[in-house]
Amino acid sequence: MQAKHRASFPIMGTTASVHVNDEITTATFDEVVSEVRNELTRLEDMFSVFRETSEISRINAGTLHHLDASPEVFAVLDACSWLEQASDGAFSIRRSRTASDINPSGFVKGWGGERSASLMSSAGLQHWYVGIGGDFVMRGGLSDAQPWSIGIADPRDATQLVATVDVVDGAIATSGSAERGAHIWDPRTGAPADEFLSVTVTGPSLTWADAYATTVFVMGEPGLKWIAQFGEYDVLPVRRND
Repeated sequence: MQAKHRASFPIMGTTASVHVNDEITTATFDEVVSEVRNELTRLEDMFSVFRETSEISRINAGTLHHLDASPEVFAVLDACSWLEQASDGAFSIRRSRTASDINPSGFVKGWGGERSASLMSSAGLQHWYVGIGGDFVMRGGLSDAQPWSIGIADPRDATQLVATVDVVDGAIATSGSAERGAHIWDPRTGAPADEFLSVTVTGPSLTWADAYATTVFVMGEPGLKWIAQFGEYDVLPVRRND
């Protein structure tokens, strides 16, 4: 069974999808989708390292001090700083210890997805989910009697699933090399992280599920013990020899 209302659009270098299973008009659905898309676009304009006018690009260019940045930018940089310390440098907004430019894209996708998805609840919707790439935030289940069922793609064959996760309220985030190749770097060594093929994390917050998935992907096997300290989050790694 699928949601009654569905839409998708490109954003942040991937595709976002909005699914609602409430009894609403098409006009109401289109309005909510527009609000979600506008918020994601606003955040992309603020954080993209590919746009010279973004606040992140201006910070890197030295024309904007991070203390003078928008509250959203300051909050993201503060959260990234905490996670860098908590992971002993496995997570970083810099590609390596010697890099000077910052790039919080690895944090912003989950954080921005959760922030924009909150507009769904603010609009009074009860059964919905928003997906951005391999990340999902869900509320209310498909119905009061049925959870959302999200398939986790096999990084070796996108037509196959390694697992299916049923969620009423919560988030799922996957980090790996299947969609974009080897793009996740270990900032401690400056080399690509390649011990796992993918790491999926489930939990209450998409912001942290996404951030923890990236961190565990970089850490490899030690990351499975590291994430255990965050008791509300579960992890599913796909190893190269699985």
